[in-house]
Amino acid sequence: MADGSIAKRFFKSHIFRITVAFIVVFATVFFPMYFVYPQADSEQRNIVVVLVSFACVFEAIAYTLISHYLVFSPIEKVAKHLKSMVHDGDLTKLSASTIDNGADDLLSAANATSDEYLRLAQVRKTFVANASHELRSPLTSVQGFLQAVLDGTASEEDKDKYLKIALSETKRLNALITSMLDLSRLDSGKNPLVRTKFDINDIINEVAAKFEPALIKKALQANVEFARDTCYVYADKEKIIQVLTNLLDNAIKYSPAYSRIILTTGIHENKVYVTVRDFGYGISKKDQTLIWDTFYMSDKSRSPIKTKGSGLGLSIVKKIIDEHGEVVWVESSRGSGATFIFTLTLFDPAKHSSAVGKIIQAPEQ
Repeated sequence: MADGSIAKRFFKSHIFRITVAFIVVFATVFFPMYFVYPQADSEQRNIVVVLVSFACVFEAIAYTLISHYLVFSPIEKVAKHLKSMVHDGDLTKLSASTIDNGADDLLSAANATSDEYLRLAQVRKTFVANASHELRSPLTSVQGFLQAVLDGTASEEDKDKYLKIALSETKRLNALITSMLDLSRLDSGKNPLVRTKFDINDIINEVAAKFEPALIKKALQANVEFARDTCYVYADKEKIIQVLTNLLDNAIKYSPAYSRIILTTGIHENKVYVTVRDFGYGISKKDQTLIWDTFYMSDKSRSPIKTKGSGLGLSIVKKIIDEHGEVVWVESSRGSGATFIFTLTLFDPAKHSSAVGKIIQAPEQ
């Protein structure tokens, strides 16, 4: 199979075409002029010159036509197809029956682009469907409770309860819309990184303090363990705060009451490893690759306890960490809790600016 593929590529290559052209030129020009012309008389020499001239013209025309139909025409066809995909959304694939190696590469790029457009189209449809479902759920709840209050069907004792539920649902709706906007900004590249020097230990303490009421409400204990007293990293401070906020919020949601959450840092070479560990119900091996998908939590839960959330938190975490050129992963199994780990780059005064940070500009739209 491999030998056949190599032979096919050779017969379609420029080397093969040049070899054939050289043989033809030798047979029709060099051979007659070198061997036949000296042996012929004056009249025959004129005939040889005419024939050789005619052969040269014919070969030039033939080579031009062959090059056009075998090389330039397929390349032009692929280029037009790429333009059509961009402007008209034409996602059909092309055939590679008469195309050389260079055009083959362009064809592969065109078909890969077509596949990516199809994938993005499917992702967009799924996102719209899931977003519609998630938005409709709290809106329907708010509408039902407010309608009951306005119609007078709710008793005086129930009115306050219904209004509190409606308020809670509007807060949930606001959180969902905020997460969707955050995700949209990350996807669009309109929210560039602003890298600065900061102490990741201070940020972890700050985020943990922000969640103190939620920890107390659920009787959870948050333990913080640092590799050293100060640990300066070079990253976008606000976005890393968002990462820690999302991970700690998830840990609280999926932790049983009276359990612990552990936040730690570790250092290896020029990287800081930040860990958020809970002792909840864990994530199955099968689902660990799915938790980074948008709206994953809307249909599946890793906890027997039903929780409410946007289902976008981990998607945002993944995009922010990817944007930094770092990695994030989860270690877990059912019943043993979940440990989320992400890396950051240690601040290096020889490489990084501590004054204003490095701004990575968003691409032009």
